[in-house]
Amino acid sequence: MIANMHSLDWNDLRFFLAVAEQGSLSAASKILNVNHSTVFRRINQLEKSIGVRLFERLADGYQLTQAGEDMAQHVARMRNEVDALTLQVAGKDFQPAGIVRITAPSSLAYYYISYYLKFFCKKYPGISVELNVSNENLDISRRETDIAVRSTATPPQHLIGKKIFSLSWAFYASEEYLRGRGTPSSMLELSGHDLIGPDGRVSHLKAFEVLNKNLGPDYRIRGNDLMVIASLAIAGNGIALLPDDQVYTKMKRLFTMEPLVTSDIWILTHQELRATERVRLLMNFIVDSFRNEKKLRELAIQS
Repeated sequence: MIANMHSLDWNDLRFFLAVAEQGSLSAASKILNVNHSTVFRRINQLEKSIGVRLFERLADGYQLTQAGEDMAQHVARMRNEVDALTLQVAGKDFQPAGIVRITAPSSLAYYYISYYLKFFCKKYPGISVELNVSNENLDISRRETDIAVRSTATPPQHLIGKKIFSLSWAFYASEEYLRGRGTPSSMLELSGHDLIGPDGRVSHLKAFEVLNKNLGPDYRIRGNDLMVIASLAIAGNGIALLPDDQVYTKMKRLFTMEPLVTSDIWILTHQELRATERVRLLMNFIVDSFRNEKKLRELAIQS
């Protein structure tokens, strides 16, 4: 095995570590952004090259063997050292050039950031931007992203940044729906209306938990993403509770949710990247652009 270790491919080790941490080929393929068969092939290739079985193939996933556990510890340390070195080197980059990766929730990415990037890229032609639309917590330490725009009340301590603003939540509906069903002006008047509710992970957002506790509504239709819920409301399916980043959509804002629930919007990066010119420029550009949005400024609770 030791002799064979000299010919190891780091990419094979990345695939190995992803399966070790995720516990299945399908979960690892999503993290690596490749298909299931590619992960399967790379794991088999790695085991064959070193002559050691690293995983037990079980009905519910892949489980590390003892040799696999030992190897995973070493590979994880290697990855962490490479990530730390990459961050340290990137943090000394003072040129407004190169690639910046940014992740943001779907609504902020679609309605706002995609529009801002047109002007940013025109102003800084040497900088290329990769926008990842995601509500997942991508790992800045591993350079899965350089900048994260996130709704959070408690940003991770190892990240730095600033709160852009706080958004309240309100009820929205299409003009088509309101013409046929009337326009409620308070929580009490929601009775008898078709409500669009959350499903899956978004059900655990504080606003929906408070709504369920105080109103206990029966939802006519549900969506598992805020953009899906907004789209259902735009299509006339009913009234939806949404954060006030929806002010530019084809819906009418009815009234603010009571009791008041807010979402803090932060822009974050790793402390090692704060001196990187392209990261600093994009962060400042996005903050300024958000704060210049007239409708958002009127509705937002400024930091």
